[in-house]
Amino acid sequence: MSNSLIIVQVAGNEASNNVVNVGVYYESLCRDSMLWIKEKLLPSYDQLKDYMNITFIPYGKASHTQNPGTGQWQFSCQHGSSECDGNMAQACGIHAIQKEEQAEKVQQLTVSLVGCAMTSRYPSSSVPQCAKKAGLSEKAKESINKCIEGPLSKELLVANGERTSALNPPLSFVPTFTINGVNSNEIQNKAFSDFPKLICDYLAEGAKPSLCSRA
Repeated sequence: MSNSLIIVQVAGNEASNNVVNVGVYYESLCRDSMLWIKEKLLPSYDQLKDYMNITFIPYGKASHTQNPGTGQWQFSCQHGSSECDGNMAQACGIHAIQKEEQAEKVQQLTVSLVGCAMTSRYPSSSVPQCAKKAGLSEKAKESINKCIEGPLSKELLVANGERTSALNPPLSFVPTFTINGVNSNEIQNKAFSDFPKLICDYLAEGAKPSLCSRA
């Protein structure tokens, strides 16, 4: 798998001393993933967006194998084939935004797209509709549709699987979070209990949003 398929899934600007890199390893039909995005990420995003660089990796506890004869990829997902479809569609959306949209809009559009899909009634099939709702460009929407219908969707999901498999310690719960490339029980617990505080704790004093000074 070429590295480009991994790089293009990173949302946001280059990391600096005052930007926290947040990795979200999730599944399209995972209830805990849906609840975290709806209740933890989206409500605090506008106040934290300039202080974090989010990468969404839809895959979770899936697995994949390649047919040695045909070279075709086959996937098995925790919540069934619909989840595999949803994971691939969201991977296509993340990829298309990175490829087709202006750099300064990538993170906002990615959060809007993933947030829309994960809070919709049908997360596994809502990406094209959410692309319109999020205000993606025509090129990005075309790219998403082409990706979903073609082999790129599977290649992107394989890349996500490789990234997920590389987690240390290994993924045992979905969603799993990394902060600046590190995942731990402490990070997991804080991401669920108080996500804004988790981000604030990694920011330098004197360069934090007003959200960090709350009681």
